[in-house]
Amino acid sequence: MAKYVRNIQGQRVELELEEVDPNKVKLDPTNPRVSYSMRQLEEHERTEAACTLLLMTQEETEHLKRSIILSGGVQEPIYVRHDYTIAEGNRRVVAVRAAREGHPDDPRFATLPAWRIPRGTSSDVIRNLLNEIHIGSVRGWAPYEKALQMKALVAGDLTESEVAERYRLTPNDVRQQIAAVDMMETIYFPVTADPTDVEHRSKFSYFLEFVKNTRLQQRGYATPDLAERLAVWVRDGKVDTGARVRRLPKILDSEEATRLLDVIGFDAAEEYLRSKNPEEQELYALLAKTRIRLNALTVEELIELKDSEDRQHILTSLHSELVKILEHVHGDA
Repeated sequence: MAKYVRNIQGQRVELELEEVDPNKVKLDPTNPRVSYSMRQLEEHERTEAACTLLLMTQEETEHLKRSIILSGGVQEPIYVRHDYTIAEGNRRVVAVRAAREGHPDDPRFATLPAWRIPRGTSSDVIRNLLNEIHIGSVRGWAPYEKALQMKALVAGDLTESEVAERYRLTPNDVRQQIAAVDMMETIYFPVTADPTDVEHRSKFSYFLEFVKNTRLQQRGYATPDLAERLAVWVRDGKVDTGARVRRLPKILDSEEATRLLDVIGFDAAEEYLRSKNPEEQELYALLAKTRIRLNALTVEELIELKDSEDRQHILTSLHSELVKILEHVHGDA
């Protein structure tokens, strides 16, 4: 039996590599991928079957099952606690179980490799191990799941500064991640038709942009229901990217643009702003930037311009076009 000593935040933990029966390990209902949905169930309903169903309904699990079949079994070991409750690898277990059902006589799906964590390993050490796997690496949990794990760390025995130091963030980053998770779980999920739908988690970046945006936070003091309104806009597809969340302050500055966002959608609100404010239109925004840049020409650039007929021609042509446009406009007037 292979052994591996891993240093986890300064503590040495000896892991043993075993081949385990996927039907004999136990899924972890507190895993971030299913924890919100499991909490919506009555305690007696939080069963292995319920956890399996939630994981199997996730599109990624089906993709993982196909990958396991194509590669001839699970290649990367999962992690299990001493009692064979899964610490990391719930989806791989569910996927290989499904592969086994379709290929009951194929020995490649009869077992999967697992690093077994020794008895007596504290929950803090296990949690640190999971965070090294998922938060501190490029693979692993999605942004919402990572933020949920940060929240669990802070709710445990770590400070925001400690979490930030371990995972190359700032304490403010950690606070914002947790605030975005709280916003989703207390405001957004409850207004959706199916709060347990895993697709909702992909909206995490929208709420993170909201809590990071200083202008939106300031406006929230004067508009107490702004977070609730954002949740509805996201639910209804009227705000459908993080970039649009960042542009919300300009819309909220206009009563009519805000009304259009409520009634029609983001595009209508932005179109209204463009009609009222030339600098919101691409052409005039570009011209305004050009004017500012020309006003800031350096002495070196002016000397370069003086010695370059090509550069002079570009400016002369621009001047000529602007004169013709203004003459046309004033002539029509």
